[in-house]
Amino acid sequence: MTTNAMNTIRLLSTGSPERTELEAGVLLERRLLLWLPVLVAASLVSPGEALAEGRGAPVEGAMTWDDFVKECNPKAADLYKDSSREGQDAYLYWIASMAARLTPHTIPEAKLGKFKDLSPTVEFGVGYRGVPFFVVEWKMSPNAYLPPHNHPNASVCTVALEGEARIRNFETVGNAPEFSSSRSFNVRETHNEVISAGRINTLSARRDNIHTFQVGEDGARGIDISTYHGENIGFSFLDIQEKPIDAKRRVFEANWKSL
Repeated sequence: MTTNAMNTIRLLSTGSPERTELEAGVLLERRLLLWLPVLVAASLVSPGEALAEGRGAPVEGAMTWDDFVKECNPKAADLYKDSSREGQDAYLYWIASMAARLTPHTIPEAKLGKFKDLSPTVEFGVGYRGVPFFVVEWKMSPNAYLPPHNHPNASVCTVALEGEARIRNFETVGNAPEFSSSRSFNVRETHNEVISAGRINTLSARRDNIHTFQVGEDGARGIDISTYHGENIGFSFLDIQEKPIDAKRRVFEANWKSL
């Protein structure tokens, strides 16, 4: 075995400083951890245990709802102060990193009610009201469809709890007319993904602000952790044409509509 090969083995198997000659006259001295055992252990850690505050640091484990509220409220209230595009993303991604640790059965169940006359049934209920965020639980019957709708001045962190739902996100292209207008405008599809238990989708007031849900034969349930970053001016549903007007950029023609 060559000297360099032996040095490599020592570096992987000890936490002590090693000096390795990279090339003539150049020495590298560093302290490495037990990387092989660490990599094996990392493969056994669940996603909910893999992140802390969005920085990739190891965490202690799952979190109850009470712990989530206790830990999130102070930091969320501070991050919430920056309503810029970047600030909203920093806020949302931090909320998402904490929500990934939630133990589902500890999340308070909301009193659900049927939404509009949608069939199959879609139900909503507020499970928590706090500052700066509140939580809406949603439950969709098998094969239910929630039409596209926007969230003006709001950010939403959607966490799936049961079943699977296909979520598509869109952004308006240019300026959209008032909700009462019948004039058409364009939207661009920015995400098209399936979320299942533990998976998360986010939108902010500045990006991906329109979304739509479609579930399969098993239905789905989840929560939306929502925050207003400005005045609550309501929202609107949309009709989005099935065929894009620009297939490469995924741009579609749309109109506001009421249910």
